[in-house]
Amino acid sequence: MRVTVGRPIRVDPGDTVAVRGQLPEKAKLGRLYVFAKEDAADAFSPYVQNIGVVTAQASPHLYTPMSMRLDSYRREYEMSFVADIDGFIRVMQEVDTAKEPRAKVRIKRTICPGLGWREWLVRKLNGIFTWQTLKFSP
Repeated sequence: MRVTVGRPIRVDPGDTVAVRGQLPEKAKLGRLYVFAKEDAADAFSPYVQNIGVVTAQASPHLYTPMSMRLDSYRREYEMSFVADIDGFIRVMQEVDTAKEPRAKVRIKRTICPGLGWREWLVRKLNGIFTWQTLKFSP
């Protein structure tokens, strides 16, 4: 089963997203997956970067979503990518039992540096106020 870890963050195309996962001392394995939801979607789904570009091909393909594997040899890992969606990013952990320890996840967004100050301010405010509405929704 998959459980959510960390909070969702608002992203826009061109934003840099850094995901840092850390495995607790008691845990031996952590399988973390990046999920995304565009504004029009109802639920989160596995995130495949640049899927809009590759789906124009004629034949269907099975693509691997972005993921991290933490174990006793690599207890911490950080990955970063440039978002290509207008929506939300969240991390989910695959667990075998409900009592399995959860990984600590920190997601950080850096707004696209190529924007002007007005566009930057609009994105910043949009991210703050959207997070507040997500935080209190059931």
